[in-house]
Formats: sequence, C-alpha cells, structure tokens
Amino acid sequence: MLETVKKTIAEYGLIKSGQSVVAGISGGADSVALLHCLLALSRTEGFSVFAAHLHHGIRGESADADQLFTQELCEQWGVPFYTEKADVPGLAALKKQTLEQAGREVRYAFLEKARARFGADRIAVAHHMDDQAESILLHLIRGSGLSGLAGMYPKRDRIIRPLLRLRRSEIESYLEKEGIAFCTDETNLEAEGARNRLRLDIIPYIEQNLNKAIVPTLCSMAELLRRDESYLASLAREALDSSRRNRGYDRFALNKLELPIKTRALRMALAEHGILKDIERVHIEALCDLLEAKTGTRLELPGITARTSYNLISFGRITFPRVDDTPLVLPGITHTPYGDFEAVFVDGNGYTKDKNTACMDADSLSCLELTVRSRRPGDRFYPLGAPGRRKLKEFFIDKKVPRSARDRPLLCAGDEVLFIPGCGISERVKLSAGSTKALWVTFNEINDDGR
Repeated sequence: MLETVKKTIAEYGLIKSGQSVVAGISGGADSVALLHCLLALSRTEGFSVFAAHLHHGIRGESADADQLFTQELCEQWGVPFYTEKADVPGLAALKKQTLEQAGREVRYAFLEKARARFGADRIAVAHHMDDQAESILLHLIRGSGLSGLAGMYPKRDRIIRPLLRLRRSEIESYLEKEGIAFCTDETNLEAEGARNRLRLDIIPYIEQNLNKAIVPTLCSMAELLRRDESYLASLAREALDSSRRNRGYDRFALNKLELPIKTRALRMALAEHGILKDIERVHIEALCDLLEAKTGTRLELPGITARTSYNLISFGRITFPRVDDTPLVLPGITHTPYGDFEAVFVDGNGYTKDKNTACMDADSLSCLELTVRSRRPGDRFYPLGAPGRRKLKEFFIDKKVPRSARDRPLLCAGDEVLFIPGCGISERVKLSAGSTKALWVTFNEINDDGR
C-alpha cells in the first residue's frame, strides 16, 4: 500500500520535496491510513505533514469521541494538529441543503483555513477507489456529462488524493497489519441516503451478479474519460483566451465553436467570474442562444447577469449605490450613477413617444418639489390612462419590468412617482390641450460599455 501511495504521489506530482501538506483526518480508517502513509513517506521524500479535524456537530457523543481520538493520535505521532467544531445541521437548514452538501462545503472551507493556518502547500483527503466508483455512479444516475463521469481527480488546485488507486479493503488490511486503531462512523452502515445505498446495496449486487470487478472497472473508465475531458478542456481554454476582449468575449468567435468546445468555454467564462455552483445544463444552453441574440439582450443566471453588446458577451452585475433625494436641476442636468436626467422647458404642449423622455405639464409641477431618487417601499404610481394610483411594485410586476430596470432612479415628488424611465409618466402631470408650457425630462442611461 505504501508503495502504491508513493507511486501515485510521484506520477501526478502531488507533493514535492520541501513542500508541506495538511491531511484532513476524520478518525475513520481511510483518513487514519492516509495520515500514517504521509508520515512514513515524509521522512524519505522530504515534505512536512500537518493534520486537521472538523467536528460536524452531527453525531453527538460519537463525534466528540472522534475529535478526542484524532487529537490524541496526532499527539502520539507528533503531528501538528488543528480542530474546530461546526453546526452543519444548522447551516444545512439555513441554506436549504442536504447534510451531505452542507457538510462538504463546510469541510473544504475548514481544510483551506487549516492549510492557511499551517502555511501548507497542499490539502490531502482520503478518497479511494470505492469512493470514486460511488461518485461516478451518482453522477451517472443524475445525468452528468463527461466531466462528472470522469470522477475525482488525483489533484485539483490544492486538493490531492493520494489513496485514489487503493480499495477500501486494502486500506483496512494495512491498518490491521500495522496494528493501528481507527473510529467507525455508524451512519455509514445505515442504508439511508444515495451514497450509502450505492455502497451497501447496489455495488455489492453488481459485484455478485453482473461484474465482480465493477469498482476497478469504473475507476479505469474514469481515468480514460479524464484524459478526454482534459483534452477538450484545453481546446476550450485556448478558444476562450483567443476570444477574450477588454470588456468581455467575442461572442461571434465563441458561437463558431463546435458545441462540446463552446459549452466548456462558456462554463470556464462563468468560473472566471466565480459563478458555477448552481449553473446547470439549461443555463449553458441559454447562454449558447444568447451568443446569437441582438445587442443589449440580457440573461439572468444564478448569481450573475450575461449581456450582449455589439460583438461582445460580458458577465457581471453592475451595482450602484442607492440614489437619495437629489433635487432636479431646472433647467439643466442632474447626474446619477445610472445616467443623467436632462430637463428643458418647451413652449406649447408638444410631446415625444420616447419612453425615456417625460413630457409633462409645467404648470402642474410648479408647486411640487421634484427630486430624483431610487425606489422605496410604499412608493405609488398613477399610470397614464389608469383609473387610479397603485403600488409601484405591483406596476413593475404587471408590466414585467426586469429587475435590473427597476433600479433606475425615478423622478418623484415626495412619495409620488411622476416618471419611470422606460415606462412613462404619471396621469397627474400629463399634458392637456390647454397646456401652454411643458417640462421635458430625458433620462440618458449609462450603457453596459460605459457610454
């Protein structure tokens, strides 16, 4: 076993001489074996080892015992140790996640914190071949693409998996031979949850009735698929880099790509903006359609907005501070982070159909204190031609005004909204046949490209 771990580390360059690694240790057989192997190899390969244990706050006294066991084990082996306690059930409820999802997020965040605390170069986790097979089957059942079926990588960023070529049985035999104790997580023996059902029921059934070597077979397949995925990803990365422009990406160049490269390039673009966690196939397909859309088209994705501007597609949310009550300059220009309100007086009752220009009766405004501001709770609007006032929020919903457009500043008098750029003016200030003077207020919005 030790030789297998050594070869895996060497083949994938997991740890180099002079580097340091923090091992995530739960107290179970896999992580205890991982720590023991790393310690043994560190003496000959010239790297340093630390250990970190997270108490998930799930299994009560059993989890307390695991935390104490790992601490005493590290003291016995002379390994610098760091531990914390987290409330995973509480976080899962808060984020509406499963315990497995929340636990994974908290665990990796904790391990990164431990790595930074120790100043380590790598984080070692104890995934092995059986874990790999379970993950591949889970991805297959959920309809994953090639990247999911490729399984876990021996090395991804700072995370390394030195045990990925070992079976669970080999690990347990190693610990028995070395006389090393470990903890048993009783929840792993309960046929609840998708992963446990695969481990306890489905994979044993396949081994007994269909393929005795299903675990190594799946792992071998994953290794082949990782090569294919790496190649396709390299082509996508090259294509994305060549399409990169100052304010986004050349959408026409991206649209010419073959679909497998195009979808990967778009995922990479989202990843560059820190958005990928909640991105699904339907979002990527919508992005492919956006590449062909007219300029100015926007697409709301989980956590980000995609938009077209001439030959570009760009990602991000343009956020501005709220606009507090700013007196409208009459006549003149009132500046806001979103754009300018330009006000001029015009003789007569002429008007334009441009919905970014308000043509209002100047006399009806003479006694009002006109201000420009952001929307506020309780705002009301009297739409032109409507029977009466209504809540601004309801007006936006009925008119299907995009959320991004709802943040434009408004022309108001107190709590009364008089002009919504792009939507029109209030019935209260409309021009009539008897109007002798008009106030024209034009909103000139700042475009996505800053113009």
